[in-house]
Amino acid sequence: MKIIILGSGIYSGTPKPLCDCENCSRARKYPQYKRTRFSMYIPKIKALIDPSPDLHYHLERLNMPVKHVFITHAHFDHIGGLPELQIFKHIKLYAHAKTLEVAEYLQKRFVGESRWNWEYFPLEFNRWYDFGFKVYHFKVAHQPIEVAGGFIIQIGNKKIVITGDTGPEILEDKKTLEEISNADLLVAEMTHKHSIPKTHLGVEDAIKLAQKVRAKKTVFVHISHTNYTHEELEEKAKEYLIARDFMHLEI
Repeated sequence: MKIIILGSGIYSGTPKPLCDCENCSRARKYPQYKRTRFSMYIPKIKALIDPSPDLHYHLERLNMPVKHVFITHAHFDHIGGLPELQIFKHIKLYAHAKTLEVAEYLQKRFVGESRWNWEYFPLEFNRWYDFGFKVYHFKVAHQPIEVAGGFIIQIGNKKIVITGDTGPEILEDKKTLEEISNADLLVAEMTHKHSIPKTHLGVEDAIKLAQKVRAKKTVFVHISHTNYTHEELEEKAKEYLIARDFMHLEI
């Protein structure tokens, strides 16, 4: 099964406007170091995870249909591109009820309702759902937003875990760790060099999470321009993958 990481960066992207740090300077000169805002796509079920503000750029190059949309939380860089989905008349959106309130507002304000059949499926935390594929939505710590979560998406015998934005508290969440363990693919954030409590994982804690989950394949995403360079991250996380935009994975 193929998985496509569309965007590998954080809210600012890399390069960040007006920033002259090492990562931003390299990204301006060498396109391979550019990072758009995080989003990913599962061709098997035509599913998009997190419609980033760069979604038009992503869809233009992906050129594949979207039928299902999963939203981890309602921060701008994870939901801001939702109006770009107006090219699809019928889609199904899945998230926590409070996140879907923002999604519905964006549809009403920027897309409209009369000619679009968008269906909304509110998901409770820590419960499995069956939509022809199985979905589990788990809660994570990500201040200051009220509700943020990750997903387990089970397609046949393949188990895909997306952490969303999460603080290091996930390392002590035994119930969630049990559910997400032994995945075929773990897509985990590695935002900063060092963790920010209740907000984001740093390099060391992201690696600890991968070790606890024991996925067959792990890719780190949501990488800040203030983090180490791509090559340094690859050296620090030798057993795992560091995402690039439009990276294709097989599981």
